[in-house]
Amino acid sequence: MIKQLFFLSSLLIIMIACGESHKTLPANFFAVTEPRSCSQVDRNQFIYDVLKDSYLWSDKVGDINISLNVDDQTFLNNFLYKKKDKFSFVISQELFNQQFNSGEAKDLGFLSAQRENAQGEMETIVAFVYPNSPADKAGLKRSDKIYAQADNNFRILTQMGTERTVQIKAADYNVSNVLYQREFAINQKKVGYFLFKSFIGPHLETNLDKAFARFKAQGVSELIVDLRYNGGGLLRVASHLGALIGGNKVKGHILQHNRYNTKYSYHNSSTFFDNPSPNSLQLKRVIFLTTQNSASASESLINGLRARENNIEVITIGRETYGKPYGMHTMAYCDKVLVPIHFADENSEGVGDFVDGLAPTCLVNETFKNDFADQNETLLSNALYFIAHNECQK
Repeated sequence: MIKQLFFLSSLLIIMIACGESHKTLPANFFAVTEPRSCSQVDRNQFIYDVLKDSYLWSDKVGDINISLNVDDQTFLNNFLYKKKDKFSFVISQELFNQQFNSGEAKDLGFLSAQRENAQGEMETIVAFVYPNSPADKAGLKRSDKIYAQADNNFRILTQMGTERTVQIKAADYNVSNVLYQREFAINQKKVGYFLFKSFIGPHLETNLDKAFARFKAQGVSELIVDLRYNGGGLLRVASHLGALIGGNKVKGHILQHNRYNTKYSYHNSSTFFDNPSPNSLQLKRVIFLTTQNSASASESLINGLRARENNIEVITIGRETYGKPYGMHTMAYCDKVLVPIHFADENSEGVGDFVDGLAPTCLVNETFKNDFADQNETLLSNALYFIAHNECQK
């Protein structure tokens, strides 16, 4: 049984934990926009004032009961509506720019999972390795078991039973989020597959257009989008991907409604699917591979496409998603960025509040035995089976 999936890099921790679906904040959108000064006291007063003003659960924020001299994140955590908010955070401006704008990361570059083995013991296994990352260059592979870690040295056991020690140090590398693209032939149908790692990063729309141009040239009529480790990101990218999937079927349709707190209900708005492009596939059905690490914009895309007016069959295979039916605005101040929950999400039918995640059509546990795009990989093989038989694999 998989107990927990977690990242061994600061970049990926934030992306998976927060799954930010932020929109650019216009000037004077909210009453509270900046602190009086950059002293610790004024920074924390600013955080508190934002929560009392524009935070989705502003009515749940109590009186100040903690010193204004503690660090920003500690102060913020003290006032969050913990019943529903496990997402709001503070980040340095430098790290924010690196994650959201540069397309580069500086970390180890792999994701690991904890699972229970046949003896009832917990073990750590490599789930994902970013191409060209330090972990990739050190030869770390999906399915490797990590037995020990000391400083930058990792003792691992490969799937073939070979034990070795690898040294991995954090370093800069370019991040690509459209990965493992492949086509399959099933029942005389051409099936497209790709892993989409994040809705955050440069040139995402361009890279998605290129991927779908290839699918269209190959005559793809069925599509599998792998969102299993996609923690979310920009809603406009979800809007664009939805239009590439649905084409004219989603033209002019609402991806999601955005609902603010009572004070700012006049900001309530709707995000529409992007206009179709020449690369749009106009599919009748799409299959998403999901886990509890599929969050935010990933969930918005699935939930939005599921609305009846789109006339698209949306199948999810894997586990229930993370459960983040909320969006955020980024609020820069001093050398920090505050990213609190500002609005709740609903699709065009008013379906939202999926705090326990979106349940899968076919419940399948990941095994990590095969690499992505391998037709024997557990989630992918179940998706291919569904396309062939129109039912979940028993």
